[in-house]
Amino acid sequence: MVGLFCCPVLRSNTIMDFLDQPLLNTPSLTLSLLKVAAKREWATLEDGLAHLKGVFDQAHESPAVAVTEIVSHLQEVRRHLVAAGLLSMAEDGRFTITERGRQVLAEHPMGVDDTVLTQFGEFREFLRRSSPHHVPENPETLTQEEGYYAFLGGQSAVDNPHEFDTSKHLAWENGWFDARDQQLDPPWGPRRQAPVKP
Repeated sequence: MVGLFCCPVLRSNTIMDFLDQPLLNTPSLTLSLLKVAAKREWATLEDGLAHLKGVFDQAHESPAVAVTEIVSHLQEVRRHLVAAGLLSMAEDGRFTITERGRQVLAEHPMGVDDTVLTQFGEFREFLRRSSPHHVPENPETLTQEEGYYAFLGGQSAVDNPHEFDTSKHLAWENGWFDARDQQLDPPWGPRRQAPVKP
């Protein structure tokens, strides 16, 4: 597998270095895996890596990261595609495209990222299970509106009726500050300076 890219590579020090490379961004990686899975009954990460090599060759480029890092990112992308139901995976690591995967590939011929995958409930559940601290609950719209109208009704931010550090508390607070900010900077006129406290 390492021999696929026969050019010298530099070691990337951060995830940002890896993701800054246009041919190695998440949509490019998902596209490689979805395309190879669509072409064969069962595909492997090596097939995805070979597809990426073809993309680099066609662009007369070479990756500025180690092949092992590319494989690591392909594995993570494969996990996400399986969680979203776009790929189905065998126990030995081989994968195949699902009907949903074919549909998404047709709708997004340049590849997908997590923003597309979140339309699928299975993927949102996967995100909640795998990283509960990084996926905040969606604040309820009604709670945000309550906060908005609370500001208009003269209540202060400390009047938030919801338990601190919950999604409802945050939604109410966001609504309250949205109303305050609109009053300070109305969309129909120039910004007014907030009063300076003595």
